[in-house]
Amino acid sequence: MKLMMLMAALLLSAGVTSGVWANPLPAQPHVYVEGSAELEVEPDMMTFTLSIQKSDLDLAKAKTDVDARSRLLIETVKKFGIKANDIATTALNIRPEYEYKDGQRVLTGNNVSRQVDINLRDLKKYPEMMKALVDAKISETINTNLTLADKKTVEEKVQTAAMNDAKARANRLAKSQGKTAGEPWSISEFNNRGNERWELTPNRELMGRSGVMKADASSLQRMASEPFEPGVMKITAQVYVVYLLK
Repeated sequence: MKLMMLMAALLLSAGVTSGVWANPLPAQPHVYVEGSAELEVEPDMMTFTLSIQKSDLDLAKAKTDVDARSRLLIETVKKFGIKANDIATTALNIRPEYEYKDGQRVLTGNNVSRQVDINLRDLKKYPEMMKALVDAKISETINTNLTLADKKTVEEKVQTAAMNDAKARANRLAKSQGKTAGEPWSISEFNNRGNERWELTPNRELMGRSGVMKADASSLQRMASEPFEPGVMKITAQVYVVYLLK
């Protein structure tokens, strides 16, 4: 008996929950719209990510090498006016490396690595800074990413524009039916009528045409001497709004 009552309670709970998700709209007349907006902005910051690593049977030698190149990196970028709060270094990562020989695991070296992220806020200095990093031979790979120093402010601006778009859409739809859009009943960044209600993924995105570059040792020198134009980035936002009709 207790088991049957428990199962009934669970089924009832599931039904209530399903009903809530299945009908997230008011019972009274309403209009449900998606507002969207897109802004083009010029990137004003570039993040350099360098991986500094060394493998050696002698752990102390490997660590000394990584520490020396880390110091050289910091000294190099400070010449371009990079401040300490725009340099982030991870702790050393030490990983033993093994090979199997004759069925036995044999230590072949110790890999010591560290990642360093650097924010360059004056994009005019990019060509010179890239060249300096290449010439210093600090890392075999350099990843760069164009972005915005104050991304939050731009996101808020485009979200406001998306809300204005939603209001205009609601008014047009309501007017076509002889109604007017009243107060918003719900506002969401998530499409609560689609799969995103489970994923809870905000509908906003920052996209850059030349946002990411990756170089290896054979192409770093060529990249450092090429002309650089940051172009523009697009930031988009969507909002989902339910307005009551009156």
